[in-house]
Order: sequence, then C-alpha cells, then structure tokens
Amino acid sequence: MPDPSLPADQEASLRLAAIVDSSDDAIIGKTLAGVITSWNAAAERLFGYTSGEAVGQHIALIIPQERWLEEDDVLARVRAGQRVDHLETVRVAKNGRRVDVSITVSPMRDSSGRIIGASKVARDLSGRRQAEITQAHLAAIVESSDDAIVSKDLDGIIRTWNRGAERLFGYKAAEVIGRPITILIPPDRLDEEPGILARIRCGEPVDHYETVRRHKDGSLIDISLTVSPMRDAKGAIVGASKIARDITERKRAEEALRQSTEALRRSEAYLAEAQRLSHTGTWVSDGTLTTVYFSEENYRIWGFDPLQGLPSRDALWQRIHPDDRGRVWEGVQEAVRQKRDYAGEFRIVLPDGTIKYLDVTAHHRFSARGEVVEILRTNVDVTEGKRAERALRESEEKFRDYAETASDWFWETGPDYKFTLLSENAFGSDPAGRIGTACWDHALDLETEPEKWRLVWATLDARKPFRDFVYRGLSGNGSPMYVRASGKPMFDANGEFRGYRGTGTDVTAIMRAQEALRESERSSRSAIDGIAGLVAIMTPNGEVETVNRQCLEYFGRSLEWIKNWGTNDAVHPEDLPRVVEFFKRAMASGIPFQHELRLRRFDGEYRWFDNRGVPIRDDSGRIARWYVLLTDIEDRTRALARLEQMQSDFAHMNRVSMMGELVASLSHEVKQPIATARNNARAALNFLDKQPPDLGEVREALGCIVGDADRAGDIIDRVRDHIKKAPPQNDRFDLNMAINEVIELAKRAITENGVSVQTLLAERMNPVQGDRVQVQQVVLNLILNAIEAIGSVEAGARELLISTEQSQTNDILVAVRDSGPGIDPESLERVFEAFYSTKSGGMGMGLSICRSIIDAHGGRLWAEANEPGGAVFQFTLPPERDQTGPTERIGQMPVE
Repeated sequence: MPDPSLPADQEASLRLAAIVDSSDDAIIGKTLAGVITSWNAAAERLFGYTSGEAVGQHIALIIPQERWLEEDDVLARVRAGQRVDHLETVRVAKNGRRVDVSITVSPMRDSSGRIIGASKVARDLSGRRQAEITQAHLAAIVESSDDAIVSKDLDGIIRTWNRGAERLFGYKAAEVIGRPITILIPPDRLDEEPGILARIRCGEPVDHYETVRRHKDGSLIDISLTVSPMRDAKGAIVGASKIARDITERKRAEEALRQSTEALRRSEAYLAEAQRLSHTGTWVSDGTLTTVYFSEENYRIWGFDPLQGLPSRDALWQRIHPDDRGRVWEGVQEAVRQKRDYAGEFRIVLPDGTIKYLDVTAHHRFSARGEVVEILRTNVDVTEGKRAERALRESEEKFRDYAETASDWFWETGPDYKFTLLSENAFGSDPAGRIGTACWDHALDLETEPEKWRLVWATLDARKPFRDFVYRGLSGNGSPMYVRASGKPMFDANGEFRGYRGTGTDVTAIMRAQEALRESERSSRSAIDGIAGLVAIMTPNGEVETVNRQCLEYFGRSLEWIKNWGTNDAVHPEDLPRVVEFFKRAMASGIPFQHELRLRRFDGEYRWFDNRGVPIRDDSGRIARWYVLLTDIEDRTRALARLEQMQSDFAHMNRVSMMGELVASLSHEVKQPIATARNNARAALNFLDKQPPDLGEVREALGCIVGDADRAGDIIDRVRDHIKKAPPQNDRFDLNMAINEVIELAKRAITENGVSVQTLLAERMNPVQGDRVQVQQVVLNLILNAIEAIGSVEAGARELLISTEQSQTNDILVAVRDSGPGIDPESLERVFEAFYSTKSGGMGMGLSICRSIIDAHGGRLWAEANEPGGAVFQFTLPPERDQTGPTERIGQMPVE
C-alpha cells in the first residue's frame, strides 16, 4: 500500500525502482559518455558483475572489442533523441562467456527535456539461439537424406518436400507443396491412399510398404514406403511423415530372376498347375515301397522339402495320423491280395502339427508271378473346406480385435434408428447405457441447428447412406463432445429394411482447433485492416487469398474480382504484360520483390503504386504466404516528372551555351563551303560565256556547288540538333561516328588554341542505346573544358586524346585525356557538384548536367589525374539492351 507519509513523487520513484529491480530483463542506466549509472539484479545475473563492480565503469566492460563501434552508433542515436529497438547483438559476461542478447535503448531526459543519458534493457537470447541451431540441424538432416522425405496433412495435402523427393519424383518443392499426394499415385493405385491415411489417423505406422508411384515425366517408380503419424505439442495426430526409397533396380533384378526360373519350369507348368488347382499330388514307388517319383504338389501336401530329395517309406508312414495307420495298412494289404486298386481317406500330421485330410487312390502293377512291381498313387487334399472355415473364423476374430482397439467405434441400429450394437469404446465410455436409444436422444444442438438434423432425418427416411455427419452430444461421462458419424442402410435377403450400420469418431479436438483457427483469422483481419495502404495476402503460388478493407474500398469491387486481377482492368493495360511477366519471375524465384504499376480506382482513374512483396517462410524454409503492400505514389511520380523536365531544360540551356561559345568556329565552318560554292558558280559562268559554251565544265562546277551546299546544310543541321528543344530520344546509334561529329563542331576552337587532337576509337564496337544529342553534349562539354584547360598552360605539349573501348561485359568506355594543369585531387569529385567551378567565370553547371545525363543512360562519369600530367574524364555507357520499366527491381527490397 502507498505510504501516506511520503510525497507523491518520492512514492512513484520507489515504485519504479521496485519494478526495475524485480524485472527478469537486465536494466542498465548510463551517461551519454557511456558510464554505467545503474545496474539492476537481472543485470547481475546476466553478466555476473555486482552493482558495486559495474556502476561507474564504462559500458565497454560488457561489450566485445569488435562491437565497440556498435556502441558508438547507439550513443549517437540516443544523443539525437532516437530510440534503438530490439537490436540483436553479443555481450560478454564477467567469466568471459559470450551472451546473445536483444537490447532496447531509450534516451533519458531531465525535467527540462534535455537528454542526459540512456536506459538499456537487455534480454537473454541464448535459449532461443540453441533452439534455432537444433531446428537447423534437424532440417539439414532431412534435406541431405538420399531418401524422399515428405510430410502431408490428414487430408493428403503435401506440406514439405526435401531434395531427395525432388530427385526421386522430379518435382521441385514449389510445384507440389499445397497439392494432394495423389499427383504421385498411378490411377490404379489411388485406393491405397485412403487406407494409409486411415491407419495414420489411428496412430498406426505403415512400415516398408512396397508399391508403385509416378514420376513427373509419367514414368512409374517401384518404391518402399514407411509412413508415420505426426503429432502436435498436445499429442494430437495432425499429419504424416513419409519416407520413400527407390527399389526399382531391386524389382528389376527380381523380375529377371523370376522370368529365368519360369523359363526353366515351363515344361512342367501345365501339369503342376492342374495338380495345384485340384489339390492333387502323385507319387510312384517300386515293389519294395521305395519312392521313385514325388510331384511338386505332393511335396506341398505332405510337407516335405523337395531340396531334401525323395521322402523315404518310413518318413511317409510316420506322417499318417497314428489313429489311421492300422486302417490304412489293412486296406492296402487287402487290395494287394485281391490285386485291385486301393481307395480310401485318411489323415496326415505335418511336423508343425497341421492335420490334413487326404483322399487316396493307389493303382498296383503286378509281375507275371503276381508280385507288386510298381504302385502309382494319387492323393487329393480335401481339407480346403475346413481351412476356409478356419480362415473365416480368424477373419472374424481380427475384425473384432480391430473394432475393440480402434479410435473409431462401430454401431448398429434397428429400423426405429435405436442402437442395437455399440463397440466398447463408443462415446468414450459406458456404451451399454445407450442401447435402445437414438443418437439424437443425447444431442445438444437439436434446437440450435435444426436444419442440420432435418436433413439427416430426411436421409435416414430415404434409406440412403450418409457420411461425416457432425453433431454435438454428451460423452459417456456426461461432458460435451463432438461426434462425426457415417452409416449405410442394411437390408435382408428379401430387401426389407433392417436398420443402419456405421462408425462414429470423437472429433472434439478437431472442432476446437477449427474454432481457434477461425479466431486467429479474425485477429489477422483486424491487423491488416489497420495498415495504411493496400494489403494482400497470397498463397505460395501467388493466388490472392485475402485483402484488407482499404483494398476493397479502393477498387470498389469484391474479393473474387480482385483475385482475377490478371484478366480484368485492375492493372493499366500498358503495364499488364510487364507486371504479369515480372510477377511470374518473382513467384518462381521466391525472393522479395518491388516494382511500380498503375491501378484503376473505383472512379476509373489510374494511379501509380509502389508494389512490394515479401515471402513468409515456415520453420523448414518453405514459403507459407506472400504479404504484399501497395503504396500510392501518384503525387511522387508527378513530382519526379516535373524534376526530369527541369533537368531537360538545364541540359538544353547548356547546349545552347556551348553553341554560343562555338559561334566563331561554326561561322567559319559554314563560310568555307559557301565561299567555295561562290567560286564554283563564277567558274560556271565563265564556261558559259565561251563560244561555244563548255557544258561539261559547267556540269562539273554545278556538281561541286551542290556538294558545298550539302556540306553547309549538314553543319547547320548538327547545330540545330544541339540547339532545338526536344524530348529525350532512345535510339540506337554509332558512338564513334557521334564523337567524330563533335570533333568537327569543335574544330575551330581546337585549331585556334593550337591543340593536337588524337583519336583512338575501338573498331567494330556495338551500338549504344540512348539520346544521341545528349551524349554528344557530354562529349562536346568535356572537349571544350579540355581545350580551355590546355590553353591555360603556356609551355609544354598541347595534346588531347579521345578514346573508346568495349569491355568484356560489353560496357562502352569513353575517355578524354588532356595535357593541361590537371585538377586538385580534393576537387576530383566536387567538380561534378552544381554551381561549383574551378574557372573564375564558370557557372559550375556543365559537368553536373553531364553527370546527370550519363546517370540517366545507366552509366557513370568520373575524373582522374592523367599521367604524366593533366586530367582524364571518363564515362561508361551500357550496351544496347531491352527496354524495361525503370523501377522494376527484384531482390533489392530490405527485409526487416
């Protein structure tokens, strides 16, 4: 209770101190210089230092040396008033043990709001790290197994898929996860899967089951399956793990051996088959009763091993039942005396105690003197009926055992639908008390769900089977339970209805799990509806699963319409092919993506959006969901467009400025072809004045005039291209030719400054893609700057080298080297800043504009010192390439 004798602020401080001292997390206070000012009990437990040992020490006491810079960064952020949340790092305890921790650091302020220190909360992550390592080891074992290891849920849907499964069946994990296991099962074996799942639901494993499965290419694979139940933390069966081993080679070897054996025995096959079908054996003995022939079926009937050779007379006699030997001996002797065949029935006893009934016929052959020389016998095994009866009894016993041990129970009703039979585990306990009652007599949802019961009663009255009917009732101990029942009608030999027979299952745990899942989905819906922006959640294969409220309001359409975004007008028609192709690549690669596109609002307006997607993976690394956030960037896009227009205007002004600097040079270049044309015209007039006129000379002079006019026109066209204001172009052009044209434009300036120009242009260089005029503007700017720099040097060589080359990656490198005074190393990068100039009269815009032009073309512009003196300006241009949206990126979005 609060102490009324203490001031309120002192009472609050004491409470806060108690909270800090009782916290399970280490809570540490420190100054802005990193000196520890407070140290709670949890910090003592975590790091081993007492409060007396730690307070007053620098926080580096518990920080590994290689992470000191990390602490400097944390303190810098705290001084700026920023908070550092959940930084996962490593600290060192007093005994030298390294501790994985998550730290949260917040600024501490005095009463005036001034930051005076920092509070740090450190949480021990060591246990979580060990769990992650253990999980990673288990995943590595599964992933490295040569056997296919697959997991599926109780509906037969594939949930995990290791590399062994990829090798065995040919499918990648992304192709099969989320699909039914039946894609691997041949049509003639589909009935195996329900049986396997039924055993798994009962908690019964399936060991070394040999069967056939189907490869992705359609070929069949002989495999051995071992399937085991998978349980959740509560022990409930939630799925199955399956290990499949390829036994194709073994099966082939077995088949080859079987065919070889079959070929050797084919000559006896028909006789052996006839004897087998009739359960008839034959054997022959001589007059001394020594066996000389024993058929294969007879070996089976009498229980002798053919590999041990022919059975002896004594061995055969010992097999006859002791109670029948006297009768058999008397019958045989009487037949011999009467020289007739013997016929009789007796029992034999096999070594394992099995008793068989034989119907025997013996044919005696006598010599001329009346002596027995050969006896041919046939014996028919007549115990088949008795064995069938025994097998039937055993089958009934097995069925009864299964019924008594299965988690499902069996039930029967009479025509009035009241129970007449219930297995012992029905309804959990005490099934006898329900005999003579109907299932709805114990139901709890008759009034809350009447329609469900009306439908099942209609099914019963129609004498139709029903399946998976779920209702809420009372268990044997009186507690509520959910029951799932299936049944089929019974009819007697006359077709009279005798009631129903079926199974029941306790599904209480399943129904509760489903309700928990629905509650989780409701919570998730509230969370995504609170996010600013359009949010979509997609399945691993990219199908839209759900969206937030803002998304529905933006489009003004239903979720089903949004799911078909690839075929409706949700995406701008000009963007759709690019977006669809990009989306497919992102789904196939499984890595975060970002791109821009236009989406149609409910009022018909298309607006630009930034689209970012992140895959969420489960513990095995498999993608469980895609989360997508679309942010409206329409206003930003328009601002960027205005900025690009301003940059274009600056570039145009720069070109016009350079043309002004070259006026004298250009006027000379234009005057020269005009003067030549004038001289040729005068010569033509003189040739016309001759008597007779020299028309051949006139024609030649006129041709020269045309050539001079074309040359002057070309010069004017090049100047006009650089002066006119036009939107940027994106064309293929020859960079070497463009550079030569620029040199012609600057020829007069080169000559007047006494500069020697050399070119080293690569041959057979690939065309480049871009705006020819803008690239020429960059080259012209660099040449004029170089000429001006060379002109400022009074002595020494005046040389200018312009070169091009193509790298192994097909990038184009252009270099302009001069022999001027060079550039201060500290200014090599500043010369590209806007309004920075090394010339007294310069505006400092030329090189800045040049760099923006090269950046826009996907290249790079930089400056270096030239050897032995001067400067070199270089820029790169990418090779000709396919045009894609400038904002399409994959794998560049950071994941926090």
